[in-house]
Amino acid sequence: MLWTRGVAARETLSYLDRRGIDAAPALFGAGLSRRQLSQDDIGVPVAFQYRFLELAATEANDPLLGLHVAAEMDTRAIGILFYLTGSSPTVAKALENLARYSAITNEALVVEISRHEDEVIIAIRHVQELDEAHRQFFELLALWFIRTLYKETNRDFAPSRITFTHARNTGLKEVHRLLRCPVDFAQTVDSWALPQHVMDLPIVSSDGYLLRILTAHADDLLPERRSVTALQNRVANQLISLLPSGEARAAVVAQRLGMSTRSFTRHLAEEGTTFGEILEQLRQRLASRHLADDRMSVQQIAWLLGYSHVAAFNYAYKKWTGTTPGGARKR
Repeated sequence: MLWTRGVAARETLSYLDRRGIDAAPALFGAGLSRRQLSQDDIGVPVAFQYRFLELAATEANDPLLGLHVAAEMDTRAIGILFYLTGSSPTVAKALENLARYSAITNEALVVEISRHEDEVIIAIRHVQELDEAHRQFFELLALWFIRTLYKETNRDFAPSRITFTHARNTGLKEVHRLLRCPVDFAQTVDSWALPQHVMDLPIVSSDGYLLRILTAHADDLLPERRSVTALQNRVANQLISLLPSGEARAAVVAQRLGMSTRSFTRHLAEEGTTFGEILEQLRQRLASRHLADDRMSVQQIAWLLGYSHVAAFNYAYKKWTGTTPGGARKR
């Protein structure tokens, strides 16, 4: 099962609530709950999000619901991807970061960039085909992308064209009004095409220092996305935020993921691992990264990794590597 942070579902639920539209039938039909969508760090199955948006469009009697949600949503709601692109120096670099790190927020999609003589094409492809309609989601995503580019460049320009794999025979005038460019439906790929000159536009919120911090954090997440199961990745994501507070316990993580501790332990065992193994592997990887930053003291690193005493961190690090943290820095 592929997972997403559920931003589109969360924003759609908020849109329905603001208009007094009962979202309960759509939530029930999609297998989702308000509790799931109220917690940004839990995540939802990608197929459930697609289904919820389609059912919500029916409940709202709005075949263009995805576009209307995107027109009102705060573009920052996408989370780390917004800030990674927003701290990049140019549109070209922002798109590279979007393509590289998109899997952090949605495991089902791959972003591919191809350069041509007069334009650059951003294609969005599924990692695997899902038997779910996704018209509302992809239209929402397209308008979010356009609005984000406008905001981050402070420029008002139109894409060359947009293509969707789904068909649409109604509401075309409104689609063009919102997307402001030629739009083709029932195509072989979902894509956004931008004029080549847009690539060199500066990002007005560019911040090299912030970008280094964000990419380091995003790089920490990427290996988990690519080498372990979705559940193990979600556990690691929870632990990153829990470690400094000293709350990195199986019961706490299980609760935040909406599971009982027993069920949580059983699912991990079925995947051939344990909570303790995930915790230790994450600590070891984070320790190596933090020790490479001379600005961080060993005491600070120990705290970030959830150790109450430096001695405990020293003991663990020596067990992993055969040397102490201080010794590793002298090499």
